[in-house]
Amino acid sequence: MLFPPGWVEKRKLISMIMNKKILLSLLLVAGCWLGASAQQVAVKTNLLYWATTTPNVGVEFALSKHSTLSMTANYNPWTLGSDNRIQHWFLRPEYRYWVTEKYTRLYFGVHAIGGKCEVGGFRLPFIGDRIMRGLATNYYKGSFVGGGLSIGYQFYVSPHWNLELSAGAGLVRLNYHTEPIDGSQASASARRTKVLPIPTELGVSFVYLFNSRK
Repeated sequence: MLFPPGWVEKRKLISMIMNKKILLSLLLVAGCWLGASAQQVAVKTNLLYWATTTPNVGVEFALSKHSTLSMTANYNPWTLGSDNRIQHWFLRPEYRYWVTEKYTRLYFGVHAIGGKCEVGGFRLPFIGDRIMRGLATNYYKGSFVGGGLSIGYQFYVSPHWNLELSAGAGLVRLNYHTEPIDGSQASASARRTKVLPIPTELGVSFVYLFNSRK
């Protein structure tokens, strides 16, 4: 059976978009459902990721007076301009220990991270080709998994709203291949594996608290 040119690629793209929409919807539903329970739950979104055209959402719930467990999801399907791509999705579960009390002031965290990416067509500021050689002329396509440590601080805004500053770093194992941005498959590389030190979190986030006791 013959299909129109590009039909398979379009079907894959539609399927990928639908899967990510379902994932984000489930996270939102989970946050709302948990918010109705006795535990204190927060839903949040990172403004810095939105600034890079990356929709994101997180759900966090209390385990005890000083600890919480969170899950964040990011998804970016865009190509910027004609060649620049920052397409990716990832999940990041994280355990946080709060020095004073949950959702209050300073915390330290440990997290895992995993997802897929297709990035390239631009130069990374400051580090150039030190991490990903030829990023300006190639697309890096693959998957990654890793973990890291984080630190953050939440500022009280109102009984149901906080403002969070966060940062984290760690190591990821990237399984990838490269393709020239001009579409020349003859220059595509074989699949490779690389361990990279990367920033795993950088955030300025709005946090909404359900069942706030403040």
